Formats: sequence, structure tokens, C-alpha cells
Amino acid sequence: MNEESLARIDGFISASTLDLFGSQGVKMEALPSGANEMIEPLASSIGFTSDNMKGVLVLVMEKPLVIACLPANLRRNVCSDELLADWVGELSNQLLGRLKTRFLASGLQIVLSTPIVFVGREMRHFFRPSPIQRKLGFGGAGEAAVELLANYERDFEIVEGESSAEPGTPEGEVLFF
Repeated sequence: MNEESLARIDGFISASTLDLFGSQGVKMEALPSGANEMIEPLASSIGFTSDNMKGVLVLVMEKPLVIACLPANLRRNVCSDELLADWVGELSNQLLGRLKTRFLASGLQIVLSTPIVFVGREMRHFFRPSPIQRKLGFGGAGEAAVELLANYERDFEIVEGESSAEPGTPEGEVLFF
């Protein structure tokens, strides 16, 4: 995959992450050097697949940031690790949904799996080296890291999005079938 495609993926990740936090009323910005080590991290991993690419998105957030992103009606209750972990899973699902919309504009249709959530310090994941390894850090009301690991078909590139593409369903909308 060429540098242009990798830069598009980074742009998609950054824009989707900032949109996600903004929708939660939390101001964040991309960190030039990535996220620092987090004291009380919560993480979620969610897989995706398509005809041309398959991989996983990992969202890691500091506990105070997760609490800041909770809907107001949930913040009033005692914030158990179970509730916070569930919310990080939901946020990773929403984040990958936003990425899916951006990928779709570039001709890549992905299918999402169910998120898996982790809580604890010194977490690390073991993975086979992937041709696409992108990790971006975000800061503001707390710190977060987003990592995308993926394999792709030979000669596959992420093309520039088509401005004439039909807009998809806005984030947060519900579709009934």
C-alpha cells in the first residue's frame, strides 16, 4: 500500500475519532507524538472485513475520559468498571462505524464484528505483523489511542473519496429493516 493510501487512512482515523468525541461533547485534538502511557486504561477491540481488507481497530481510553464521554443519565450513577467497559465497547463500535462511512466514500465497504473490551494496566496485545499498522494519539479531556491493524489484497489502495457519492445515514441515526 502506498504512502498516499496510508495518509488517507490516518486522516480517516483522525477525523472519525475527533467527530466521535465531539458528538459526546468532549473536545479532543490529535497528538503529534501519539498517546502517553495511561494510568487507568480501558480498551476495546473490534474487527472488520471486506473483499479487499480485513483487520482490527483498537480504542484505548483513560478512565476519566470514558466517564466524561458517558451520557449524562449514566454519569449520575456509580460508574462501575463494567459500565465503563461497556461504554468503551460502544464507542469503538461508533468509531468504526464512522470509519466505515469514510471508507465507503472511497469505494471500500467493510462489515463490523462485535467489540471485545479489556480493563487493566499494562495491557498489551500480541499480533502478527500487519502490512497496515497505524496508531494515533488524542488528548484534551483525557488521553486516547486508536490503532488500526489490517491486511489487504495485493495492489489494493484507498482511493480519494468521490464527492458525488450518495451520503450515507448520519452517525447516530437508526435504520430499521
